[in-house]
Amino acid sequence: MKKSKITLLTAAALVLVLACGILLAACNDNGGKIGSMGVEPFPDTFTNDIDTVDSENLAVGASVTAASGGDASAVLDGDKTTAWTAAETSGQWLEIALSSPADINTVVIRENGNFISGFGFVLPDEDGVYPEDMVSASFYRQQDRIERYRYCTFATQEDVTEFRIWFGGTDAGKSLSIAEVEIYNVAPKEYDGDFRVFNYYTPQDLQYMEQADLLEDFESDTITDVILISLAFWMEDGSIVYAEDPDLYDTSDPNYDPERDQFRFVGDHEDPDGYYNAAIQKVHDAIAAHVARGGRDINICIDFYPKIVTQNGLPANEDALVESIHTLIVEDDRVDGIDIDWEYPTGVSEWKAYGDMLVAVDEDFDASGKNKYISLALSADNVRLTQEQVDAIDFVQMMAYDRFDIVDGNHSSFRSGAYSSMRYFVNLGFEPSQLVLGTPLYGRPNTWDTIWTNYGYGSEVWSTQDKAPYTYWDNVQWLYFDGKNTDGEQYDGSVLTQVWVNGAALIADKTAYIIEQGFAGIMLWRESTDFAWDDVDVNGMPRSGLRAIHDTASARIVGYGE
Repeated sequence: MKKSKITLLTAAALVLVLACGILLAACNDNGGKIGSMGVEPFPDTFTNDIDTVDSENLAVGASVTAASGGDASAVLDGDKTTAWTAAETSGQWLEIALSSPADINTVVIRENGNFISGFGFVLPDEDGVYPEDMVSASFYRQQDRIERYRYCTFATQEDVTEFRIWFGGTDAGKSLSIAEVEIYNVAPKEYDGDFRVFNYYTPQDLQYMEQADLLEDFESDTITDVILISLAFWMEDGSIVYAEDPDLYDTSDPNYDPERDQFRFVGDHEDPDGYYNAAIQKVHDAIAAHVARGGRDINICIDFYPKIVTQNGLPANEDALVESIHTLIVEDDRVDGIDIDWEYPTGVSEWKAYGDMLVAVDEDFDASGKNKYISLALSADNVRLTQEQVDAIDFVQMMAYDRFDIVDGNHSSFRSGAYSSMRYFVNLGFEPSQLVLGTPLYGRPNTWDTIWTNYGYGSEVWSTQDKAPYTYWDNVQWLYFDGKNTDGEQYDGSVLTQVWVNGAALIADKTAYIIEQGFAGIMLWRESTDFAWDDVDVNGMPRSGLRAIHDTASARIVGYGE
């Protein structure tokens, strides 16, 4: 039901959208040499603590038996300062032989540079012959970049003796160079607490959803926390205003705007007994029904942010705001936490006011004796919080999307949409157990156009411009976009538009990496725009992002899903 009703993301953010983040490409020039070489110094101020894999590296003792150009032994020497450079810049490959047959489910690749787009792994046939078309025969493939660290996960390949890694191509004029390859069979790990999966619901989501739709979302027992956004806002004086019922929106009004009107609220007075209360009760009742059927209890979190950012009222009205949050969260036994989403404080004084308010809210929650949590929506840029303020926060929803790569325009690659964001917050003093990786279930054109599209368009999207079927492995979708972008430009739906998404395979990689590093979990923006749970591609592989998370956690966490 909800899949057919919710057709398009036209709003830049429905709050959770970032200003564009730029990943700067490192230069790489080896003077045309082929084979082993030194790795170019890379200005990287982030910790390397989350580069490690807690498993035996099966690359130790393995050998490169063939390669398309030069001596490639450097990729298995355990030395990140040496590298192999291929003879050409496209259609290149490495052939790796293990010291003895082994099961494998993870490969880490470290590029010398960040210029390679597209790569994959393929096995030989029973006669030891590799297929000419290695792409279609791959047991793992990605359209993503490799860059300095790429964690790749796949279904366990049993008794592997050798395999090839193939590379798509590089940016114009750049060498194809690999510093290191690591190979693992990662075993399920004991997890400290629940692996959290946060999902946002907007008023429009809830407007079209009956209890059966919510129960469908909860059925897999994957979602642990629901964050209800655009239901409550704080005003300059520290008071709260509440969302207007979307059923009252006049969509026939020529001035109706789905972005603006999602933030409509009821007058200048408190009205918690109106739509706000009804929306929470709808979700609360669905969770109770899910628990009654034997499912997990699911937390309800209220997303809360300043209605007018430039007049947020802090620090003058901190006491009033903390009291309002107490009323909103502590006094409502249906609610488990608050997600504060100020995008973004500017300058030291605003960050101090924000952080001090968070400490005061944390103290109030502790004093109440109730188990309520504080979550923040943040991007990996210009965050200024003291350690005391960091310690007051239970979770950060890392908004690791809309961070357009400078070359491809991909807005949430593995590097920008996982690795760099995660390292950024660890370096700020956050514990991994506080950090939740935000993952998009929507698409953005790599032209940086202000279009937002649903990930789960089903049969209405294709993997190529000539309408090849969209698959589990694809991060590029082609679709007919009919509507306006957020700059007011009209698209008539007659031209195929290319958008970058996080396909199920990329979401699986991010999920496995989060688990490997012991992070709190993953956040979805938003399940309502996902493929259906049981939707599969032409090869029978699932396309749902939520299912990719569930299946990966089941394989990587002891007892998950039992």
